[in-house]
Amino acid sequence: MFGAKTHRFRLGPPLSEDGVTMFERQHGVELPEDYRGFITRVGHGGPGRLGGAGPDYGLHPLENWNMALWGAPTPDTMATPFSAEPGHVYEDWPAEVTSSDDDEPYVGTLTLSDQGCGHYSMLVVTGQARGRVANDAYDHTGPTFTADADFLAWYERWLDAVLASKRHFE
Repeated sequence: MFGAKTHRFRLGPPLSEDGVTMFERQHGVELPEDYRGFITRVGHGGPGRLGGAGPDYGLHPLENWNMALWGAPTPDTMATPFSAEPGHVYEDWPAEVTSSDDDEPYVGTLTLSDQGCGHYSMLVVTGQARGRVANDAYDHTGPTFTADADFLAWYERWLDAVLASKRHFE
């Protein structure tokens, strides 16, 4: 599986409830329940340079939540609702969701995994698509949402691909 040499199918230890609660307070959000349960009960981050067992180069640790952002985060970056919606094709992403070239189009998200070549999978934590996984925009049409209902469905689909000996996760 692509990226497995980086994470070696290992996850780091789960985070404490207190640690996750502190992160949520710091960023003014409540993480989606399934993702929160995963990082507090199953595992978090991992041995790889980019994270632990998961799609592509692995699941990023929570402290690397901002890797997919185009600029530096502000205190309200994660709490600001993500504007993209599943199924919507933009004519000029990100101009349609930001008011200036300096605005961050990926507010309301946290980085899940690095796909390579500067592309990421993100979990929407605020906005209409809260709980859904999106892949960043490869072009002006905007981010694409996976068909998965939530983080756990996305992660399970990756596990199924691994068990089926697929080389790439799509």
